[in-house]
Amino acid sequence: MRNRTIARELAIKALYQLDLCGDDIISDMDTFCKENTEKPDIYSFAMSLIKGCRSHIKEIDEKISGVTEHWELRRMAIIDKNILRLGVYELLHRNDIPPKVSINEAIELAKKYSTKNSGTFVNGILDKIYTQYGNGKLLKDTKSTSIPQVIPEIDYGKSDLHVHTNYSDGTMTPEAVVDEAIRLGISTISITDHDTIEGIVVACQYGQSKNLNIIPGLELSSYLSPSEIHILGYFIDIRNVSLQKMLKLAHEDRLKRIYAMVEKLRSLNVDIDPQEIFRVAGKGSPGRMHVAETIWKHGYCDNILASFSKYIGDKGPAYVPKKTLNPQQAIELIIDAGGVAVLAHPGLTQRDHVIEDLVKYGLQGIEVYYPSHNPQTVKKYLKIAEKYNLAVTGGSDFHGERKIDTPIAKVTVPGDLVSKLRQRCPSP
Repeated sequence: MRNRTIARELAIKALYQLDLCGDDIISDMDTFCKENTEKPDIYSFAMSLIKGCRSHIKEIDEKISGVTEHWELRRMAIIDKNILRLGVYELLHRNDIPPKVSINEAIELAKKYSTKNSGTFVNGILDKIYTQYGNGKLLKDTKSTSIPQVIPEIDYGKSDLHVHTNYSDGTMTPEAVVDEAIRLGISTISITDHDTIEGIVVACQYGQSKNLNIIPGLELSSYLSPSEIHILGYFIDIRNVSLQKMLKLAHEDRLKRIYAMVEKLRSLNVDIDPQEIFRVAGKGSPGRMHVAETIWKHGYCDNILASFSKYIGDKGPAYVPKKTLNPQQAIELIIDAGGVAVLAHPGLTQRDHVIEDLVKYGLQGIEVYYPSHNPQTVKKYLKIAEKYNLAVTGGSDFHGERKIDTPIAKVTVPGDLVSKLRQRCPSP
């Protein structure tokens, strides 16, 4: 493999991570490139591509958006988007690389790291950009020709769209979740941690070169008296500023909620320390699952489930609701972040009478397939989905050892349902 090809592969991996985490980690990418090659010329070329691409990213994205009339940039697969960015940077800002080489190298990257149609897609976009702009300037004497765009269809395959990691109340790390999904033969998962996106970043970075589609998601807790309603968000832009601000506030509210539940528990002669709950939560967003586990570990209940039913369930004497968001705010936040809002486990929530209002707020989907939904329940929610024109989703609600009877892929949905869900992403 040629040195510059190796450098481009390093660059695309770094650009992928920078797209997820932002330019604050550019120094980490410098270290990454140094650690992955012993040849100074490979390191030097890779870093010149990375820094050049990121420094011109606004202009580059404008050029790409200008020729992709029917395919918004934010809805592209992250790897395809950054291969295009790299190719456009070379075409418009590097005089030392022949255009044909830049385009061919981008096509090969797409074939190696993305879907079977991505090479054709990348070729069409880069060819169109070079036809219009040449070496960074609009070619006045060249008429733009219409090049048919072959949009790369992702084969989502067997999919589990409801998976938690130890960044919320699961017990598995994002890396372990990715490996387990691959071991089980799953094609697609969505990380849907409670009120946090931190696990998504880790999972996407770890899984970028693995044979698994990872959909950025989350599960937002909203409150509508007398109890919570959970809204799942799919295909979200995890760098959305409004989303990040609200998740920070939600985390602060979760901490306050733990202290409030501990006070209620003490009035019921259940003496536990909030700091122990935070230790159980670890990296995760502290919630009722961590409280329940602490109650059980101290012998106040025979198991975690009993902790909920006796103390902290929705109707329990120590229950404290999360009131950071109402359902309308949760749905609007997901839509603002470019995602699709889906009602989580309606069979558990038992609030079917509010679905019509949720649809008015912008709800686009409903989780029909779920471990505790029996055939009659599934049939009921399929009818509701048809009535309100809602996308149909499903998943295991995997939590690792805290729910040992619901492994990853206990409930899955076919890839065509995931494709239909993706089509519900709002237009910019």
